[in-house]
Amino acid sequence: MDNHSNDKKYIILPHSAYTKSLNAFKQGMDDIEKPKPKNRATYVAGIGVAVLLGLLALTFIPAIDDQDHPAEQKETEREEVKEEHIINLNEIKENDDLLSQVLVRGPLDLGSGGGSETIHSGEFSVIALSDWQLISYGSEFEHGSKAVIEGPAGLHQTILLFDEEATQDEMDQAKTELLSNYRYTEATRVPVEELKNYKEKNNVTDSSLMERFKDRFAIELDEETKFYTMTNEQEGRLYDYVEATMFDKKLILFSDVPNTHQGLLSASYFTLSSITPEESYEVSIGPYDQKHGRPITRTMLMGGFQWEYLELDLYEHELGFTSYIREGATLEKIERTGFTEWKFSDEGTKENRYYSFGKLDPEISLEDAKLTLIDGYGLDRKFIDGTSQISFHHYEPSINTTRSFELVQKQGEWYYIFSEDDHSEGFIGPGMFELASKFQQEIIFD
Repeated sequence: MDNHSNDKKYIILPHSAYTKSLNAFKQGMDDIEKPKPKNRATYVAGIGVAVLLGLLALTFIPAIDDQDHPAEQKETEREEVKEEHIINLNEIKENDDLLSQVLVRGPLDLGSGGGSETIHSGEFSVIALSDWQLISYGSEFEHGSKAVIEGPAGLHQTILLFDEEATQDEMDQAKTELLSNYRYTEATRVPVEELKNYKEKNNVTDSSLMERFKDRFAIELDEETKFYTMTNEQEGRLYDYVEATMFDKKLILFSDVPNTHQGLLSASYFTLSSITPEESYEVSIGPYDQKHGRPITRTMLMGGFQWEYLELDLYEHELGFTSYIREGATLEKIERTGFTEWKFSDEGTKENRYYSFGKLDPEISLEDAKLTLIDGYGLDRKFIDGTSQISFHHYEPSINTTRSFELVQKQGEWYYIFSEDDHSEGFIGPGMFELASKFQQEIIFD
């Protein structure tokens, strides 16, 4: 008779059976480790008992038919390992399930705050939190730059900025080199419209400082914008890749954060919101005025952290010079004792949010004119270091207003700029003093 019949079922031992057997064997071995009896026969018998217990445990394990336990049940006893993929952006499509998990993120934990760090040869700045470190590599490329931010829990961001002169090959090479260091297990393309909707409804940080700008990214959200989010379950990481136009530059951002650290998941959104130009930034100019040889209109980026796109119009002043004022600004001429004031304001701003340009009466001494300005605008003399002070800035917390003035000399005569900026509704757009300074800097006499 054949002892190896094909009808015989193999015994599959569940994990619990192996555990019982192993425990019985270990218990027998533990007994052996105890002080050995003097009688050698007793000692040998102990070993036999331990082995026998292990065999008995296996002997009385009931046979389990593999067909009685489908694959779905056995799958729970081992964790599926997802395959890692090389990053090829062209292969990543929209994944609705993943998108629903990664798009909306909690606000970034600002901790103890941070400060601005310059990038792209000082042309822009980005906010780095106090426990973050920024390393700027300056001209890493022929027509671009690289900056790296490193933070807690392995946070790592790479910011690449390219000037208009950069070729597509130069940018593609930098992108390929950057992405070659990473692998993902799951990925999705993030539609631009989803980003727009997200920014309108969600705060980037846990601070009210950026609440006004929750719907703002430094990048353009248009048809050329590319945004991908990837996860690597084996490494426990979340990656964001962003490629977009930022002002007149091309930006590539790659962000690598731990996917279990809720306070860091919005790091990409925060960085995209906190990149600002260091100074007023001319975006474009309109046609030239034949009479004065200057652009009729200029599009500027102004305001620093509160940056805003502004349209400036060429303005011809009655004193015989041209400059630029904000589109739609209203003008009021005021004759005062010792000086003449031209007050500029916007129709939509409050009464105490404006700037002025004025000319001092040459018949009055400079010191007297300063005191006239100080008293005429209601400035507190105790905050001014004598009448020799040419510029003055003072914030009055009781009314949440900043007042500033500065004396400037042009063609041998004294002029001044003054601004009053109401902050009761927050820091909105470029400050009035910045607009006033821009006005006086652009003055060109005929």
